This record gives sequence, C-alpha cells and structure tokens, in this order.
Amino acid sequence: MRESHHTVSFIIPFLNEANNLPRLLDVMDKFARTVERTRSIKMDVIFVDDGSTDGSRAILSACTRVRTPYMSVRVIRLSRNFGKEVALTVGLKAATSDAVVMMDADLQHPIVLVERFLDGWLTDGYDVVYAYKQTNEDEGRFRRLARRLYYRMINSNADAEIVPNAGDFRLLTRRAYEALRELPERQRLMKGLYSWIGFRQKGIPFTPAKREAGTSKFSTLKLALLALDGITSFTILPLRMATWTGLVLAIISGGYGLYTIFEKIFLGTAVPGYPTMMTTIAFIGAAQLIFLGIIGEYLGKVLVEVKGRPLAIVESDERLEEEARLLRSGTHDNVILHERKW
Repeated sequence: MRESHHTVSFIIPFLNEANNLPRLLDVMDKFARTVERTRSIKMDVIFVDDGSTDGSRAILSACTRVRTPYMSVRVIRLSRNFGKEVALTVGLKAATSDAVVMMDADLQHPIVLVERFLDGWLTDGYDVVYAYKQTNEDEGRFRRLARRLYYRMINSNADAEIVPNAGDFRLLTRRAYEALRELPERQRLMKGLYSWIGFRQKGIPFTPAKREAGTSKFSTLKLALLALDGITSFTILPLRMATWTGLVLAIISGGYGLYTIFEKIFLGTAVPGYPTMMTTIAFIGAAQLIFLGIIGEYLGKVLVEVKGRPLAIVESDERLEEEARLLRSGTHDNVILHERKW
C-alpha cells in the first residue's frame, strides 16, 4: 500500500481526565505534524467524553483557543457515563478515516508505538495491529492469577481466542472498524469483538508508562464485575459448568444412596440421618442458588438486548478547532447541541 493520502483518526474515550488532556493534546499534535511530514498521513482526533464532571470539555476548548492545533479536534460528549466500551463504539461510529487508532487519555499508551502500528498496516498489510503488555510483574500475585484464570475460562469455549494482556490500544483499518460497527449487541466485550471479526492481526509488546496525573477509574471490585460481565457476554461456559456440576452431584448423591442401602442390608449399620441430610440439603441448595444466579445473568443480558435501547445518547458533537477559529474572528455563536442516538 502506498503511504500517501491516507487519513487516520485517534479515538480517545475519557472520564474525568482534565489534568492529563493538555499534555495529551500536545503530544498528539506534535506526532501528527511528524507523521504528515514523513508519511503524508493526515491525522485527526475524536475525543469521547463519557460523562466527565471535572471540566474536561472546557479544558480541551481552552487548549484549542490559545493555540491552533495541527490536527482536527472533535469532541463528542455523552449525556452521562455509559462506560468505556460504549464510548469506544460511539467513537467508531463517528469515524470516517482510512484507519483508526484507539488509545486511553491517561498517557500510559506511548504514542511512539503508533509508528509501528502504521508500519504493520501500510507495510505488512495487517488490518488490526494491537499492543499487549509485555509483562505483568507490576501486579500482585493474586491479580496475576485471577487474570490467567479469566483468560483461560473465556478462551476455553470462545469462537475466537482473546489475546491475553491486549487492551484497546490498537489500530483498525476501515474494513475492520466497519465490521465492528455492524455488530448489534449492547453487552459489548470489545476485547472479544476485536478477535471475533477476524482479519489479519499482529501484536506488538509494550510496557505501559506510569500515569502522569489522576487515578484509575477501575477498582478491584469494578474489574471483577467487568470480568464477570465479559465472561457471560462472550461465552456460555458457566452454563455448561452448571450442567456438568449437576451431573457430578447426581452421581455422587446416587452413589451415596446406594452405599447407605448396602450398609443397612448387608452390614446392619444404622446410618445417622439428620446431620447427613442437613449437610446434603445445604450443599445442593447453595449449588442451585449459584447456578440460578448464572442463569439470571444470561437472562438479564437477553432482556437488555430485547429492549433495544440505544447504546448512548450524545449530548453534543463539536469541532473545537472550528470553534476556536470563529472565536478569533469574532463570529462565534452559541454552540448547537446535537442530541442523537447511537
């Protein structure tokens, strides 16, 4: 493929990242200048504000007013916090470029790695070029174990294997991200969908940088809930586990019943009934409640899909460099808010 006359859009969802956005915009602006000079690729950025409450939108607007950004800056603000998966999807629906690069706003994704993404796309012909963490030594032992179990469980019965330690930091060509846009489900595990669409994919190891400001929005409890949501969204393994566990319990209880009959008839042993009965009932009851909860998770997802609500409501959709130009010329009117459903 010729490295000329291509366009690439950065898609950056964020939530309360006011302290990181000025530095991020500077880094991206310099990178866009370099890439256009060396590769003749025009870049723009689509920020998706996932219901921030710290004035992040105003920070972005102020940054474009004090200087003219080299690339087009578009900010899509959602009416409330819908979650990162939805924010990414909204950004993908807004893209029109030859390729998109998705990354976080916390400056932990090194922008220099995008050069290798571009090489994988333009030189090697890959449709998806993703980054994956080279090591998890910075995490605790329990968290590393939970991560391994999560990927083993979700990949044991998945149509397409999810790459461990790979996140949203990746490049997608137009046909790849258009394929993602055609997927209608509302309970979205983006990591799984990236693998499910297929196409030629290439992984690049990297080490995330330290967060410069702010804190992560994902606590341990929230990560655990997201893991559960991802498993039930992408695989039916828990339902099969419930079936197999029920079969094992039936075999054990049947065998124990035959053993008690043997003891009574052939050994003359009086089997104590009350403790055994209570323990068995409690065990089976607990198992039933757990499996009912698993079934409930899947039924809840079916209910969400059947309702057919839009993924998100867009409160506003603005191009900041155009707003800054109008302000400097003195012809700026109030920004029109576009309420749309995605």
